[in-house]
Amino acid sequence: MTNQTTRAAVAVADVPARGPLLQRYGSWVACCLSRGRRAPLSSGDVMELIDELCERRVAGGTYVFRQGEPAAKVHIVRSGRIELSRTVGRRHVTLQELRPGDVFGDVPAFLGEPEPFDARAIDDAVILSLDMAALHALLTTRPLVAQRWFVSLAERMAAMQQRLIGLLAGGLEAQLSALLLREAGTESSVSITQARLADLLGVQRSSVQRVLKQLEHAGVIESRYRRITILDEAGLAAMADGEAGVGHEPRQESDQ
Repeated sequence: MTNQTTRAAVAVADVPARGPLLQRYGSWVACCLSRGRRAPLSSGDVMELIDELCERRVAGGTYVFRQGEPAAKVHIVRSGRIELSRTVGRRHVTLQELRPGDVFGDVPAFLGEPEPFDARAIDDAVILSLDMAALHALLTTRPLVAQRWFVSLAERMAAMQQRLIGLLAGGLEAQLSALLLREAGTESSVSITQARLADLLGVQRSSVQRVLKQLEHAGVIESRYRRITILDEAGLAAMADGEAGVGHEPRQESDQ
């Protein structure tokens, strides 16, 4: 089978995450369920959780699932990047870009609803998947797993609420500043293209380019090809909060 044929497929078959994967993924998965040290899992909890996981390799450009499909599994990104998107009217809207450690798919599965988004691998990715029946069994028999999972769910919902607030309040400068801070995390730079930033913000690339130049002129970032370095984190955070700025232009309808 050629590489092109492989990439045209939806995904490869699941591989049970037994044996060596327990040692490789155990503590890592436990951390993914809650950033930090909330509700640490016992060794037995981790072993039972890992024993139910399957490793899945997804070629870049192919889908983990499509909008409208039954939500039967939850997933954790092990490597690569996964894009959550959907079509709104005639527009393709990127809702979130997931990276290693991010959990997805559990909300519609808990609600018994179909997948609300497309989940597509941006580049070659590895995900760990857990069947909902197995997750329900774990949550009812392992209190610490249940506590950790729901803390993880609450953290993700809080992050989405913060993103929604950021999109509704302030202009493009504040939204882009907040996005750069979120994407950078604890790092001082972000590896991302202007086109990708435009997708995540739902605006035109020219608008992103204009605001990046303004932020660079203000001395808070340095923009280079596919990489943006944060020079003044406090200053960028102030712009994200709308406390300072270089124009505060509201989002224009033409950006949509």
